[in-house]
Amino acid sequence: MNPSERAAPGESQVIGGYLLRRVLGRGGMGTVYLAGTPTGGLAAVKVINPELARDPAFRRRFEREVAAARMVARFCTAPVLDAGIDGDVAYLVTEYVKGPDLAQAVREQGPMTGSDLEALAVGIAVALNAIHGAGVIHRDLKPSNVLLSPMGPRVIDFGIAKLVDGDSLVSQGIQGTPAFMAPEQVRGETPTPAADVYAWGGVIAFAGTGRLPFGGGAPAEVLYRIVNEGPRLDGLDGRIRGFVERAMAKDPARRPSAPELLGELVGGRHMTPATATQVVERTWTGRPPDALGETRPGRRGDTPERSWADRPSGVPERSWADRLEGAAGRPGADAAGAGWSQDAAGAAGQGRLPDAAGRRDAGPAPTMVDGRDLGPSAAVTDGRGPVPASRRGWRTPLLAGLAVVAVAAAGVVAWRAVASPGGEWPFHADFGSADHSWSVGSSAAGRADVTDGSYLLTVNPGWRLWKSAPAPDEPEGGVVVSGSARLTEGSGEFGVWCRGDAGTGDRYEFAVSGSGTVSITKRQAGQKGAVLYGPARKAEVRQAADNRIVAECRPDGSRLLLRMWVNETLAGEAVDAGPYGPGQTGVHAAPDGEAAMRVRFGSFDVRPAGG
Repeated sequence: MNPSERAAPGESQVIGGYLLRRVLGRGGMGTVYLAGTPTGGLAAVKVINPELARDPAFRRRFEREVAAARMVARFCTAPVLDAGIDGDVAYLVTEYVKGPDLAQAVREQGPMTGSDLEALAVGIAVALNAIHGAGVIHRDLKPSNVLLSPMGPRVIDFGIAKLVDGDSLVSQGIQGTPAFMAPEQVRGETPTPAADVYAWGGVIAFAGTGRLPFGGGAPAEVLYRIVNEGPRLDGLDGRIRGFVERAMAKDPARRPSAPELLGELVGGRHMTPATATQVVERTWTGRPPDALGETRPGRRGDTPERSWADRPSGVPERSWADRLEGAAGRPGADAAGAGWSQDAAGAAGQGRLPDAAGRRDAGPAPTMVDGRDLGPSAAVTDGRGPVPASRRGWRTPLLAGLAVVAVAAAGVVAWRAVASPGGEWPFHADFGSADHSWSVGSSAAGRADVTDGSYLLTVNPGWRLWKSAPAPDEPEGGVVVSGSARLTEGSGEFGVWCRGDAGTGDRYEFAVSGSGTVSITKRQAGQKGAVLYGPARKAEVRQAADNRIVAECRPDGSRLLLRMWVNETLAGEAVDAGPYGPGQTGVHAAPDGEAAMRVRFGSFDVRPAGG
């Protein structure tokens, strides 16, 4: 993050790579913004007040509590996606949940009843299961921290209340009261998960009656009633009232745990949080949650929320992104207008070391001329002699937009005209008939084909195959590279890469495996790859559907920031202090066993970082 980004969070355009769009709300700790993510989606970014971010003790708590909060499963929550501290700016990124909070909904539409109230009760109980299961205590569960998305309730701000020393009466309650604190919190005792269960009861009582469970008045009066009196529950639905009474027992030991509460709410049956979440969504929407391609209205009258996971297989990623963001359409570069691509086969046969798994790096081979594979080695010339590696590929404009590639194979010399790529950002390829400029053909490493609206890589055992995209050269400010990929045969890793050089094989690879392991690797000619992140099991990979892999390569002074998302979830990040310069982008795949693997890329996109 550069100084201009830190100067004034309220006015700055980008914080931590997230483009701030508008204010969603303000609270005691900071301001929450709707922001565009590097992957092209939406997120909620909470920018912490500078006076807190400058406090060393707060910074330590922030890092510790955020690390814990990121372990919370996604069930009925707005999961933490990212966080960072730089100078006097601390920020927390969570999934954006479109919809009003519970306090606003009850104020504007009145109390909830029937299946709406039951779905709310189950949904918040599921969220507490996920939060407590990660070893986190919410500490500040209240109606304004429950968002009513079109797919059901989502709990936010879990684990964050602990960051501020002491309990602020203003921040802990609704309308300036500590209405949802447990008696032990009022007495100053250390909160336990039982305090969240107590708050669950108060939140459901409020939702079902429209009243604060201990009334209004001066804070001292409310605190006294919390410790010495019972909550006012008249008017609450009979079935729900019994659960609320148990949850709001004065003695924490008499309250059910979150798993016990969930079991009672669903009729004593054992139900996993994932299954319970599906039940909530069906109840909330009145239709199956997997009815893709249909409008799914929420009970509270909000507009439908969609995600990348909802994209029907027949809808291109670019079109789906436009629907998600309400855009009129993003301009895409016509691959046919980008001219010929140079796919010099850089690695095979040049004595490069294998990677950690013993695989050989085939580079972007094969180079095809008139349907023939011209071999594993290539020399590049501009008419005056060989072009140095630093000038190969698309790093500099070639003479009059043309280059001559001399490729020697089995004593045969062939020549191919290569145009300097043009086109406008963003670059988009859905591998239709216009995408003929992607390299196709066979080599020792395997085969590349453009077929059925996809780019198919078939990679032989012991090889790593990487292919250059016919996209414009990377800008100095960095890029976001994304691709949809499906592993259709075999096992291994696959993904996208940036800052590559087709002549030398230098590049940064972002890889995911079928089992969900992710890694970020810096590859260099003649050396084994340097693993910058992972391998770590961080991704949920869809086995029979496309997976969206997104990589951000963004300079930060003399360093290069590298971040990776899989299916819209941040999966890994790294920093390289000695980075490569801007170069090419593309896709790659490498099997991990004795059998070949096949990966089908359904689309590929590149755009400037922050654009």
